[in-house]
Amino acid sequence: MAFVVGGGCCSDASCIAVCPVNCIHPAPGEPDFGMTDGVYIDPQVCIDCGACAEACPVDAISPLDQLAADDPRIAVNAEFYVRHPELRSDGGLESWGPPSFDAWAAAAVPLRVAIVGAGPAGVYAARELLFRSTAEITLLDKLSQVGGLARYGVAPDHPATRQIVGVLERVVRHPRIRLRLGVEFGRDVDHASLAAEYDAVIYAVGAPESRLAGIPGEGSAGSCTAGDFVAWYNGHPRIDACPVVLRGPRAVVIGNGNVAIDIARLLLSDPARLASADLSDPVRRTLAGSGIREVVLLGRRGPEAAAYSEAALHELLELAPLEDADLTTDPLPGRRLVLRFATSPSRWHDGVLETSTGLIRAGTLISAIGFQTPPVPGLPYDDARGLVPHVDGRVVGLERTYVTGWSRRGSTGGLGHNRLCAEQAVSTLLADALASYNPEPAYRS
Repeated sequence: MAFVVGGGCCSDASCIAVCPVNCIHPAPGEPDFGMTDGVYIDPQVCIDCGACAEACPVDAISPLDQLAADDPRIAVNAEFYVRHPELRSDGGLESWGPPSFDAWAAAAVPLRVAIVGAGPAGVYAARELLFRSTAEITLLDKLSQVGGLARYGVAPDHPATRQIVGVLERVVRHPRIRLRLGVEFGRDVDHASLAAEYDAVIYAVGAPESRLAGIPGEGSAGSCTAGDFVAWYNGHPRIDACPVVLRGPRAVVIGNGNVAIDIARLLLSDPARLASADLSDPVRRTLAGSGIREVVLLGRRGPEAAAYSEAALHELLELAPLEDADLTTDPLPGRRLVLRFATSPSRWHDGVLETSTGLIRAGTLISAIGFQTPPVPGLPYDDARGLVPHVDGRVVGLERTYVTGWSRRGSTGGLGHNRLCAEQAVSTLLADALASYNPEPAYRS
């Protein structure tokens, strides 16, 4: 359940600083910051991690499920977002009203549901089914641990965000959930077998593949994708060595999202800061010994299209000043960050990145321009949008088959939006189950 800010809020923004999904408003820089009675948590985006409650210096934040239904704090929190809808984010979700749903009726429907994918989207779908039905759930994943990108995609120097893994692990210990880990979809199990065994199947396979910049030389010496680099520094089981030989003194990161910021922040961290991050010793040694002193964030569009949060940029600027530079020569000593907008890469070769605005000499190139969902065997696929086509979460052309998370939206929106997306997909599933439920009469004449 979501958390709620109650009376006594001190508005010092400690909770805002640790929130991993930017769901607490008004935040510093927003018009009403410091002008309201406190701050407010968006219940649609909150991921229940509890980081805000731990950070609150006046113990003003409580879990929603510990409050009485008529507690005035709930109404005050909700009314803030009625007055300020501009502070809500749909994370790429289409606007639609969930089907009407009778929770008591759903409890009577015997359901066996398979969920493919044990990352945040899949586990949130499982939790929603537990809350709103008596479904027996089988959760499948090719990895040996639950968590997906919450475990293997969150930056290792952001411990508050990683707390969500504990939330997911608590959910999957429920007695109505059966875990099948180490099961690869398409190899060990397929859609036909799941559809035959279960009353419904939910796909939450995420977007594990990095998009490519599509330039000559990409993938050659000195270059790698953000997906591989992040997997390496987070200890993903599929990659045990750095996917690129890190060479300084300059690295170029193509991309203007939070993943690009995370990579730049780790590359610019000094050994003392790396020592406090949740990194393996080999990763820490490799980063500390890279010799990288300057990171260029390369954006193909202008600054108005930058997708990273203001808080993420400010955190990065605390490590290295923002400067302009002659990128055709090696940087001077000292760490610094360079932002280059409206610059398109065209070729990478021999430590030189050719771009639309000139040459950049660099030892390392990392492409962080987003992720994409690969086609799922047995399901339709929209190549243009990189997702499984659906209507309100129902997979087009397949009965009793649903989709949630990045498989449904494309790689847009974060952890909190996966929770909302899962709620909507489960609403659709349960509405369908109720509509088709025809129990045998208890007595026959």
